[in-house]
Amino acid sequence: MVASIASKFRRKNTPKGQIIHSVRDGFGLIEVVDTQVARSLYFGTRVEQSRLYFNAPMTLAFEYQEALMEAILEHPAAINRLLTLGLGGGSLPAQMHHIFPKCQQTVVELRPAVIDIAYRYFHLPETPHIDTREADAYMFVLQETERYDIIVIDLYDGDSMPPEFTDEIFLLALQKLTRPGGLLLFNLWKGTPEKTLRVIRFWEDMTDCEITMREIHSSNNLILSVKPR
Repeated sequence: MVASIASKFRRKNTPKGQIIHSVRDGFGLIEVVDTQVARSLYFGTRVEQSRLYFNAPMTLAFEYQEALMEAILEHPAAINRLLTLGLGGGSLPAQMHHIFPKCQQTVVELRPAVIDIAYRYFHLPETPHIDTREADAYMFVLQETERYDIIVIDLYDGDSMPPEFTDEIFLLALQKLTRPGGLLLFNLWKGTPEKTLRVIRFWEDMTDCEITMREIHSSNNLILSVKPR
């Protein structure tokens, strides 16, 4: 009976399509799945982490990604250095490199298997202008000394942001890494309201920053933009 239930659970959580690559690391299962039109990335659940359209590889597949890119494009200052925390399939860094080829990007990703998959299966450009770092984003932010024009925080495990990325120490460190006139962009998840509210309230209590929020109606994402003054 236990085996039967486990089998049903696995089938229920298996993404639709052909699994072309599967690996399990210390954090769980990673799957690359192809359909006739697209390739997708999953972290052990049916929550799609990234998608690449075969006939339109530079298309951002999700509305929250489009919202992040719109915020970047609307930024009035020059973008010379950009930090992204969380890689996934690398759609946003790839798009950024296409639009701003001279921008120096640093992308921090904890799981080496995810970095490998982004290059091998999702066509992340191999260029000196994209520096991928295998590191814990929390420790990276606390130890980093470089400052950035824009920082994108897109940190998820299987289905939500880990709680350490909502604490005050981490958020204050992010502010210190942002250049004057710079921008912090958070991809938050309304499905975990306690974590999302913790981040929003932290910035609302700051007197030296301007915040805007954009709800993503096609999903439970919320894009929080923070401009430290």
